[in-house]
Amino acid sequence: MRTLQCLAALFVLSNVASRGSAFVASPTKYSVPLTTLSSSPSNDNDTEYLGSKARRALLASSAAAALTYTVIGPAPAQSMSLPPGYERVAPLQFIAALGDEKATSGKGAGDWGLWPVDPGPLGLRLSTYEKVKAGTVTAPAWLNDDDFFLDENAIVMPQPTFPLPPGKYLVTGARTVTAGLTIEASGAWSLDNDAKLYDVTHLPCRAARYKPASSGGGSPANVRRRDFPVAPGGIMPEVPGTSKQDYAVVFVVGKQK
Repeated sequence: MRTLQCLAALFVLSNVASRGSAFVASPTKYSVPLTTLSSSPSNDNDTEYLGSKARRALLASSAAAALTYTVIGPAPAQSMSLPPGYERVAPLQFIAALGDEKATSGKGAGDWGLWPVDPGPLGLRLSTYEKVKAGTVTAPAWLNDDDFFLDENAIVMPQPTFPLPPGKYLVTGARTVTAGLTIEASGAWSLDNDAKLYDVTHLPCRAARYKPASSGGGSPANVRRRDFPVAPGGIMPEVPGTSKQDYAVVFVVGKQK
């Protein structure tokens, strides 16, 4: 989750007020622009590239500077925080969601997960994973060869926390829509104002879960580097010996108080 598109979206979420962008005055649905930048190269080494470093710095910035929107109207622009009933989430959180991208509601949210912090910087590049398997680097406690997540740059990420806790979230894909998301204890989910799951999916951030196939033998060691990076909105590659489940990545910018 560390492409420059992801960085651009997070930067926009932090700096909309200074850019004079539009805020649609609705309780749960807003207009949020996205600055488009090209993908960072999928250089498989231990040196963090510029997008990664900048994104870490952004996520570490103060909550007071984050998620500020600008109201455009007859009066001079003024900044405001989140809509009534919500409190800001800082640092930004990430939902791993499943469902019909055209749906505004559905079932199965019991299979959704939550990354309370950006999993990309915590993850392992394939070169580091190889060192872990060789015994020259200590394996993180979360690493599981039989159940692992990859992002769009082939970074092996920690699993999200399952299931996503019930509640009301303010979510966005950092493109055009921010909407309230209700998660019921039953696993039912719904988005406010007819927003679709696609509308609140951040396309540059890709994620998939891999488990051994019936034939077995799948692990991060089988990842084909040539298949990465994955284009925004693209399908995550297959990994030989595994079964794959693609997830939509949704930004959480607020929670109901």
